[in-house]
Amino acid sequence: MDTTTWIIVLVVVLVVAALVAWLMAQQRRKKQHEHAEQLRSEAHEHATEIPETQVRAKEAEAEAERKRLEAERAQAKAREAQVAATQQQAVHEDRLRTADEVDPHVDTSSEDYAPGTSGHAPGTSTHDPDTVLDADDPRRTDGTGGTHRA
Repeated sequence: MDTTTWIIVLVVVLVVAALVAWLMAQQRRKKQHEHAEQLRSEAHEHATEIPETQVRAKEAEAEAERKRLEAERAQAKAREAQVAATQQQAVHEDRLRTADEVDPHVDTSSEDYAPGTSGHAPGTSTHDPDTVLDADDPRRTDGTGGTHRA
């Protein structure tokens, strides 16, 4: 074979190779385009779920706000109940002080005076179980004949 034939064969092979490369590139682009279209289609299908998801998110947000307001109301109610309990305790102590002031057996000027600790509640014994008044009490351990607190 002479040089011209070799050149023609080489040109034909190069043209065929270029054509094959071009066809493969076209095929690859076509597949990429088809894949992109498939992805777009899936995205559109999922897009229909977006409004529903947004609605659920808004509902959850509204529920959280409702619960927060509910908790604030419960906290305010608890504060009010605590104030009422404190006021009731103060009234109770005031009544005990008044009773102690009227009772001739209670020394309200004592340093260790506390309302209601020296008196007795209605229907209960006048004996304070922590005060030993009898010298024969088994709790007595000092042996002097005086009173002793257990």
